Amino acid sequence: MSNGTSGLFIAYEDIWLLDGVRTPFVDYCGALGLVSPIDLGIKVARALFERTKIAPPDVGSVTAGSVAQTSFDAYVLPRHIGLYSGVPIDRPALLVQRVCGTGIEAISQAADAITLKKIELGLCVGAESMSRNPVAAFTHRRGFQMGQVEFKDFLWEALLDTAPGVTMGETAETVAGTYKITREDVDRFAELSFSRAVAAQKSCFLSGEIVPLVSETFEL
Repeated sequence: MSNGTSGLFIAYEDIWLLDGVRTPFVDYCGALGLVSPIDLGIKVARALFERTKIAPPDVGSVTAGSVAQTSFDAYVLPRHIGLYSGVPIDRPALLVQRVCGTGIEAISQAADAITLKKIELGLCVGAESMSRNPVAAFTHRRGFQMGQVEFKDFLWEALLDTAPGVTMGETAETVAGTYKITREDVDRFAELSFSRAVAAQKSCFLSGEIVPLVSETFEL
């Protein structure tokens, strides 16, 4: 029953984020455009264990967030990330999807499990690739008539919420109008953000959180 409070809120006690690493950010369809998010997840999980000296068998569960179906084996993404990084096969592996909130949802799910004393330690991973969003056809399983072949860009179509019939761009315009955010405001903020990112990269400020990538094969 609703108590009149909108949204979700929870405060955790004695829950700790021990560390975190990530892969480099690259251009759309750039250097990592053909790399599976599963492989990226395996790489950062292995790097995290090496960096923290945490033994993978100490992990009670793997929670991985991924929005798009970017590979044929995407449905086993959390299981493969766990197995190939050394987490025992008897540990649960959960895939979560909450669109733009997927990463924080993965952490929240692990925190809930710790709070409920299901586990003591969880591995949380977010793995995504905009470059590998598929061009898909959902209506051809039974064949198609001549001239009726229809493929759609998953990345483009996913920007439309079919319930209200509103795109992400239109939502941005609504927010801008509601809070009186001008194009000039947005451009200034973007310029400041980009310049800070470039400065951080040049000064190696971000080196501690970025895992270098090389061509390699992962084995169990």
